[in-house]
Amino acid sequence: MTLSLPLPQLERAQLLKGLAFVLFTAALLYSILRSHQQHQQQGHQALQRSEKRLHQALEAAEGGIWDWDLQQHKVYFSPGYTALLGLHPEALGDNRQHWEQRLHPDDRVTFARNIQRRMSTLSTAPYEVSYRLQHQDGSYRWIQARGRLLLDKQGRAEHLIGTASDITQQRKDEDSLRQAAVVFDATQEGVLVTDAQQHVVHCNPAFTRITGYSEAEILGQSPSILKSGRHDKSFYSSLWHALQNHGAWSGEVWNRRKSGEIYPQWQCIRVIHDEQGEVSHYVAVFSDISALKRSQNELDYLAHHDPLSDLPNRLLFTERVEHALERARHDGQSGAVLLIDLDHFKHINESLGHNIGDLLLKDVGKRLSQQLGQRMTLARLGGDEFGLLDEGCSSAEQAAVMAQRLQVCMSAAFKVNQQELFITASIGISLYPDDADDAGQIVRNADSALFKAKNSGRENYAFYSQELTEHARQRVDMASALRHALVNQELRVYYQPLICLRNQEMIGVEALVRWQHPQRGLVAPGEFIPIAEETGLIATIDAWVLEQSCRQMVAWQTAGHALKFVAVNVSSRLFSRGELDQRVAEVLRATGLHPACLELEVTESAVMDNPDAALALLQRLRALGIHLAIDDFGTGYSSLARLKRLPVHKLKIDRSFISGLPHDPSDVAITRAVLALGHSLGLKVLAEGIERVEQVELLQQLGCDHAQGYYFGHPQPAEQLITQLTSRVDTRPTKA
Repeated sequence: MTLSLPLPQLERAQLLKGLAFVLFTAALLYSILRSHQQHQQQGHQALQRSEKRLHQALEAAEGGIWDWDLQQHKVYFSPGYTALLGLHPEALGDNRQHWEQRLHPDDRVTFARNIQRRMSTLSTAPYEVSYRLQHQDGSYRWIQARGRLLLDKQGRAEHLIGTASDITQQRKDEDSLRQAAVVFDATQEGVLVTDAQQHVVHCNPAFTRITGYSEAEILGQSPSILKSGRHDKSFYSSLWHALQNHGAWSGEVWNRRKSGEIYPQWQCIRVIHDEQGEVSHYVAVFSDISALKRSQNELDYLAHHDPLSDLPNRLLFTERVEHALERARHDGQSGAVLLIDLDHFKHINESLGHNIGDLLLKDVGKRLSQQLGQRMTLARLGGDEFGLLDEGCSSAEQAAVMAQRLQVCMSAAFKVNQQELFITASIGISLYPDDADDAGQIVRNADSALFKAKNSGRENYAFYSQELTEHARQRVDMASALRHALVNQELRVYYQPLICLRNQEMIGVEALVRWQHPQRGLVAPGEFIPIAEETGLIATIDAWVLEQSCRQMVAWQTAGHALKFVAVNVSSRLFSRGELDQRVAEVLRATGLHPACLELEVTESAVMDNPDAALALLQRLRALGIHLAIDDFGTGYSSLARLKRLPVHKLKIDRSFISGLPHDPSDVAITRAVLALGHSLGLKVLAEGIERVEQVELLQQLGCDHAQGYYFGHPQPAEQLITQLTSRVDTRPTKA
């Protein structure tokens, strides 16, 4: 039996069934749409959160975003990007041209090449590039860009997108670090870095070169392994006190190399703090000053020692005299300063050369050094002068014994370059504190005593006295006044008659210089001539007298006076210059005087100082046509073999041999011998210093040719001599 429903019921059931399906489908669709909407909202929120985090991260990193749409040819720059360049957000616009105008010219080629490579390879790998962009203030900033290429579904380049950040300071820091690294490795100063616990963490190549320790040997060690042991605890306490209070210390320190050698350093130590202000490191920079120390010692030695003799020099000698004075004041002791000057040392230099002279000085220094006892200092003060400080000398007698010992030690011959040389010494002695309590004054006193010893005949010694100081002061004042006399034309030329003994007629005059002082009147030649010789002014004076005398002689000849010649003295200083013939020739040309009317008188000692040079000069003078005379004959050490070669016309017998005539047999014998010698050589002979008639009579008997002296007339101005000549008085001598 089949169950069947009526048609209306069946239709209602089908309707309900369809309605249920629609409701179910609608509910399912709603559920799906609702779920999709929720997921979409969550994704949007996540995207917003991601974007927010990205912007916050970029802001924290002070960076920006850029997005280059390669298909639309537009570029997006985030506000953070434009802020990197100090610009407003809209300043760069949305195209590449504005951006590229700010790109540094040197970076444009590199940037274009990089873009071309990306486009050609379509590489989507992330990339990083740095370039410089111009800031609003005109400067260029280093920008680091990180990005990647995005492709569309067809594999075509769609976007270049990425981030940018300002790395200008980072680049500067990197450059500074590179420079510091180069300096660190290349510097000649050693560098040592320790941590806060004073363990070595780094050193440079110079450290290894200076100390001998390699980096592997020193890392982790304490710098104390470099200590030399020369510094005590107080030294290091002071060092650490400076580091703790000032953060730095510098000074000289002695350390030890790996080899064990102790050497000096100049070291600077600084404290390095971290961000929290805590000590993180110590950095020591040091230089090896061994060479500098040696140089300083050498310079100090050279500054205080004579390079020729290796003896203390004047500076060190004076310092030791000062110290000796201080000890003497403290201990109540006494001492002596001796100045030792070699006699006639210049003859050795002039005849044998300065090389031989220097060798002789070295040998003299060695020989004198052998005489030194305790508490004595020998120094070379300059030239041929030595100084001796004797701190143990308690009396003048003891100083005299020492002076005699020094002179005795000099008596033996010196052998220099296979030559035997003999030299003597004069010594001046000053005692302290009796003579002075000042080092400079003591040396000056000894110098005054030395001058006295030399004037006493050389190879002698003399003690200082107050009279010597007064005399020395007068000599200094006289030298100054003499220089003013030359400038102010205070010098005068006086003329003394020269007589022919045969008929007792005036045949010529000798020109003699005088000084007409504005306050003192006429100054005696004996006062200023020695000073002129010492100061070197004598050569200037001689040249002046020569010219004045020649002019005066021409004036006399023009006036018709019957004088045959004028005789002019030439000092040894002017003669030794070797240019006398040129000077004479100039004067003769300037004054117009005939050469035969001029007679030059040269001392015997000046000729014998350097006989060969003197002979050559005399021959040149003789060639000018003038007459030559040897003055003070018999007082020097003439060689007869040389004398016969000299082109002279006259010998002048010194007044010391004439003064004893006619009663002193020795003077008579010497005078007779000189006359015989001169005449045998074909020379005229003149006797000077005649004051008595009996001297005239004897000289006439002996055949003397010419004479001069007070008996015939004193030196007088030209005006007085003219009066005598023009009055035509009897020229026979009368007592003056």
